[in-house]
Amino acid sequence: MKETRSPAKHLQELSRLMKETGGEVMEKYYSQFSQILENLGLFSEFAGTGPVPLEVWTGIAQALADASGYSVILKADILEPIKEAPGTCRSVGKREIAKVKPTLFVKEG
Repeated sequence: MKETRSPAKHLQELSRLMKETGGEVMEKYYSQFSQILENLGLFSEFAGTGPVPLEVWTGIAQALADASGYSVILKADILEPIKEAPGTCRSVGKREIAKVKPTLFVKEG
């Protein structure tokens, strides 16, 4: 007998799969970008001085935009402290911090 699901169940399943896949993709590419920065000596250069500067990320995004022909948007999490767990935060949203458009191989129209 064929199982029938309501549209709400399908949406829940799709939402779960999107979140799961998005998390996996984010982890994979974060790891790859981190490796690129380390290979370029950027992690060691900025070690102990805080996060990698926005200019470095913007430069990487511009290179990706130029190579792909797509616009790239960098977003940052908006964090909020968790009262029950001092020293930890939770993401309460995202904010656009940079947007770059391709400067090479731009397709018109």
